[in-house]
Amino acid sequence: MTTVKISPDAYREVFYALSKDASFSLPEKRIHTGDDLKFFKSTTAFARIQFLLAYISDCVSELEIPRSEEDLSNGIEGIITILKKLDSLIDEVAPITGPRRFGNLAYKTWYAKVEETIDPLISQLLEKKNVVQSAKIELAAYLMASLGSLQRLDFGTGHELSFLAFFGGCLFLGLLDSDTGASIEGKEILWIFTHYFQIIRKVVKKYTLEPAGSHGVWGLDDHFHLPYIIGSAQLKGVEERHESQDQRKHAARSTTKRPQDMSIYGMPRPSAVMNTQIVEDFKYRNMYFGAIAFIYDVKRGPFFEHSPVLYDISGVQSWAKVHSGLLKMYSAEVLGKFPVVQHFGFGGVLYPWSPLELPAKPLLANQ
Repeated sequence: MTTVKISPDAYREVFYALSKDASFSLPEKRIHTGDDLKFFKSTTAFARIQFLLAYISDCVSELEIPRSEEDLSNGIEGIITILKKLDSLIDEVAPITGPRRFGNLAYKTWYAKVEETIDPLISQLLEKKNVVQSAKIELAAYLMASLGSLQRLDFGTGHELSFLAFFGGCLFLGLLDSDTGASIEGKEILWIFTHYFQIIRKVVKKYTLEPAGSHGVWGLDDHFHLPYIIGSAQLKGVEERHESQDQRKHAARSTTKRPQDMSIYGMPRPSAVMNTQIVEDFKYRNMYFGAIAFIYDVKRGPFFEHSPVLYDISGVQSWAKVHSGLLKMYSAEVLGKFPVVQHFGFGGVLYPWSPLELPAKPLLANQ
């Protein structure tokens, strides 16, 4: 498996070339029919989403989630400030007591507080990086959409797709570059996405948000898909490096339960999701196991019953195959599912509803 490595700087040249005659505008829903869904796959917006998945996967390869903010680029201070503010607002808004059938209505109070807060924070981020303030209309819309549905009191893959879009917008506009101009690295990407998912899990639990759609993430997880893609990308890099050193034959040697779940180079195998101790050990180091830990936290009963698709994936022999399969599943069951992407908004610059004018191949990784 080969991956085309593309720096944010190189992609940004393409981004501005495609966007030079456009102006920022409030993202609007464009996918209303099956034909719209088909057209979506030919758009600039779709190509940029695909690029982000490949680029993030490449950047986080072999890395663990940082233990602290030490040694992280100052370029992500703005987005981390925003995420910390969202987190602190959760602590300010207590759930409403009393009987209820669906999500707790206190979520609407929290959502409103966030809406009041993020505009000045995004303005500060844009000003510091000398980016036009008109970009705020698109960035703010994607960030708010990434927090769940105010109307349905639910959260699902369509919402985390909006955070991917928000992150990508910040990346394309240079809002995540350090003061020296250096591009964001994998450890910063892990820090950002880890904090986002920590916030969403806190919101889901505190305000009992429903899974979006009758099947959540169409069978993978009630709410999430991206942490599994990013987490498996972290691990497949370790796996591929060791396999290139002809250690694959050693990794299969095991006689007891724990070695069956761990490779000889200290990396958990896909089967390790069934070992709660290993999940506990790795949940702060790897996003895949962080997502699995949340499932154990909120669900009871046999794993194969409440998470059958993840249970099936645990039988896959390599993280490279897990990652490849999850990307294909994301394309089919998230980007290719009308009930999910019908809510995605298309603006004038970041994710426009327009055909991709340049060849897509140089922008995407070869999976």
